[in-house]
Amino acid sequence: MNLPFPVALLAGASHPESALLIDVMVLAVAAIIAALLLGKLKLPVVSGFLLAGAVAGPHGLGLVRSSDDLNMLGEIGVALLLFTIGLEFSRERIKAAGPLALLAGVAQIGLTIGIAFIGGMAFGLTSQQALFLGMVLSLSSTAIVLRSLKDRNELEAPHGRLILGTLIMQDLAIVPMIIAVPLLRGDGGSLATELGSVALKATLILALTWLSARYVVNWVLEQISALRSRDIFLLTVLTLSLGLAGITAKAGLSPALGAFMAGIMLSNSDYAHRTLSEVIPLRDVFFSLFFVLIGMLFDMGVLFRQPLLVFGLLGVLLLGKGIVATLGGMFLRFPARIAIMFGFGLAQFGEFGYILLMAGQAEGGILRDNLAGLADALLCAGLVSMFLTPLILQSAPHFSAGQRLLRPLERLLRARGMDEADEEHGSMSGHVIIAGMGPSGRMLVEALRAAGQPYLVLELNSRTVQEQRQQGEPVYYGDATAREVLEHAGIERASALALMFNDDGILRRAISLVREMRADIPVVVRTPLASQVQPLSELGATRVVAGELAAGEALTEAVLELLDDPQART
Repeated sequence: MNLPFPVALLAGASHPESALLIDVMVLAVAAIIAALLLGKLKLPVVSGFLLAGAVAGPHGLGLVRSSDDLNMLGEIGVALLLFTIGLEFSRERIKAAGPLALLAGVAQIGLTIGIAFIGGMAFGLTSQQALFLGMVLSLSSTAIVLRSLKDRNELEAPHGRLILGTLIMQDLAIVPMIIAVPLLRGDGGSLATELGSVALKATLILALTWLSARYVVNWVLEQISALRSRDIFLLTVLTLSLGLAGITAKAGLSPALGAFMAGIMLSNSDYAHRTLSEVIPLRDVFFSLFFVLIGMLFDMGVLFRQPLLVFGLLGVLLLGKGIVATLGGMFLRFPARIAIMFGFGLAQFGEFGYILLMAGQAEGGILRDNLAGLADALLCAGLVSMFLTPLILQSAPHFSAGQRLLRPLERLLRARGMDEADEEHGSMSGHVIIAGMGPSGRMLVEALRAAGQPYLVLELNSRTVQEQRQQGEPVYYGDATAREVLEHAGIERASALALMFNDDGILRRAISLVREMRADIPVVVRTPLASQVQPLSELGATRVVAGELAAGEALTEAVLELLDDPQART
C-alpha cells in the first residue's frame, strides 16, 4: 500500500518523494559550506550558491541529480522574487533612482538588444532568434550586483544609483519580454493571430488585477488582519501570488508574469509593507535554492566541446556588455570613472536571462537548431560571469587605464563637470576645495561659511548638486580623481583640499593626483576605517580622520559625561 508522503515520512516508511528531502538537504549543506568559504573572501553568498550547485550537481560530483520536483521549488522562488519586485514597485523607488538613471537603463537595454540583433543576424540567426538573444543578453544579475554594491556601501554612490536605475528598468522589461516569447517561435503561424491572442490574454489579466486591487484585495486583507493570525495572513498572500501565477500559466503566459502582477496588485494596498516583511524570508530561502539549481546547470563538458564559443560569449558578457553600458553612460555625459563603474556593474549574465532561456525552451520553437547549442554555451559562460562579478566590481575602481582612454571622449561630450565653476569662480583663490557633500562635507561647509572662508564643493550626486545650487551654494558636478576637474576647481590657487569619500581606492587615486599637481597643498582626508589612516598618510595626506575613531571618541566622551553628571542621564 502506498502511503501519502507526509504519513510515510512520520511513520518512517520509504517513499519515492523522500529522495527530494535528501537532495534538498545535500544542496543546503553544500550551499552553507560554499557561502562560508566565500564569506571569508568577502564575496556575496549568491556566488557561493552558484558554486555549490556546480560542485554538487550532475555535472560536478553528482551528489544530486536534477529533477522536476527540484525545478518546481526553483520556480516557486522565481515567482516569489517577481512577486516582491512587483510589491516594491512604487513611485518612491523610481524617484529614488532618478530620471537619468532610468534613462540610462532604457539606453542600455535598447543598445544591447540592437547590437546583439545585428550580430546575431550576421552569424546566421533568424530575426526571431537574434531578437531573443538580444533580450537575454540585455539583462544583468540584480541579486549579485545589488548585494555587491550594498556590501561595499556603494548603493548611494553616483555609479550605484545609476546601476540601480538600470536594474529597475531591467526588472520591468522582463515582463514584456516574457510576453513576447510566444511571438518569437517562428513556427510559420500567423504573427497577427499570435499577437492578438497574447494581447487579449494579457489585457484580461491586467483588467483582473486592476479590478481586484481596487475593489477586492484591500477588503480581503482587512478581514484577514482582523483575525490577528500571522499564519493565515501569509497563507492568503501566498495564495494571491501563486494563484495568479497559476492563472497566467493556464492562459499560456509565463507564471512569472502572474506573480509580478500579484505584487503590483498588493503594492497599492494598505498592507504592502507587512506583506513584504512576511514574504521576504520565504522568498530568500526559495530564491537561494533557485541559484543553487542554476549552478547545477554548469556543464564543463560544454566548455570542452565548444571552448571558443564559450569564451567568446564570456567576452561578449564581460567586455561587450561592459563597453556598451560604459559608452551609454558617457553619452549621457557622466564622467569617465562613473561610466566605467556603470559598465563593470552590468557586465554579466542575469538570473532573468536564465528565466527567458527556459521560457524560450518551453515554447519549443526559439531554441532550435543552431540556437540550441548556443544557449548551452551562453548558460555556461553566463554562470562564469556571474561568479566573477563580485571580483570584477572589487577591481573596477582601480581601472585607471580605461579612464585615461576615455578622457578625450569625456572632453568631446563635455561631461558634467566644472564649466560653470570656470564662469562663476574662475578667479577664486585661497579657497578650500571640498570633494564630497555628505554629512561630513555639509558640516565642513557650515563651519567655513561661518568663518567667512571661501569654498567650492565637488559632488557626483546630480540631485545633491541641483538642490545645493538652488540654495546658492558653490557646488558643482565633478570627479576629484580627474585632473581637468581639479584644474577647473582652481587647485593651484586653493588653500586646502578636503576629501570626503568612503571608497579608499578613490581616496588613494585622488591623493596621488593632487600630489602630482601640487605638492604643498594641505590635504585633509576622511576615511571610514581606522586601518587606512597610516596608508593614506604615507601616500601624501596631510591629516587623516577615521570615522571609526571619531565615533569612538564621541561615544567615550558621552558615556563619561553621563557618569560624571547624574543629572544628564534624564
